[in-house]
Amino acid sequence: MLRISSFNIQNNYNNYNINKTKEIINYLKNNNIDILGLQEVFYLCDKDICKKIDYKYNYYGKYRFYSKLLLRHYNEMTPIITNKKIIEKKIYRLPFLPSLTKRILTKVVIEYEGKRISIYNTHLEVRNIKVKERQLKKIYNLIKKDNNLIILMGDFNLKNNKEIFNEFENKLKEKGIYRVEFNHKTLKISKYKREIDHIFLSNDFKLIDKKVIEDLSISDHYPVMIDVNL
Repeated sequence: MLRISSFNIQNNYNNYNINKTKEIINYLKNNNIDILGLQEVFYLCDKDICKKIDYKYNYYGKYRFYSKLLLRHYNEMTPIITNKKIIEKKIYRLPFLPSLTKRILTKVVIEYEGKRISIYNTHLEVRNIKVKERQLKKIYNLIKKDNNLIILMGDFNLKNNKEIFNEFENKLKEKGIYRVEFNHKTLKISKYKREIDHIFLSNDFKLIDKKVIEDLSISDHYPVMIDVNL
């Protein structure tokens, strides 16, 4: 069994203390998570994760801007943490103009039960719908060329009632990749029972369990968690 989770930890750079990082690591370890995709990981949090994380975990990500010291407050990562051996890793830069906020797609490849799995983690544009559309197109074009099994997760800043998201989801379905439906808000302030944090899986993965974690207070998002078998 693989346990997979996606969690936007919220960039609260100005109010940060190390307890936030401790809670993230406790969430990872106490829930026996095999693959964790994080969003909005800023410099201070990243630095402490590197110091505090157990040696058995592999932690990979890069900043939006090439220098981690540039615009520390806004220079976020979308890292992946896994207790599996990483055999490939890559960062893709997503289209972002005319928005000023750069966006990235993190990819790692692992082997599990004799199969290669590509894990993607991202955090899309917040407001500009045309930019979101271009970012989804770039992600789809990368995934459709990938011959490995797929896990795609992240904060898409899109609910499943948005046309461009439905089109993206349908195109992935045609490639044998489905979205896990949580039917629960993941942004705490949302008025609607719809998630913006999503996980997509190749059809080879059998979904065993899914849940939205509501007892973490360190973010404005709820983490999502699933268990799968191959």
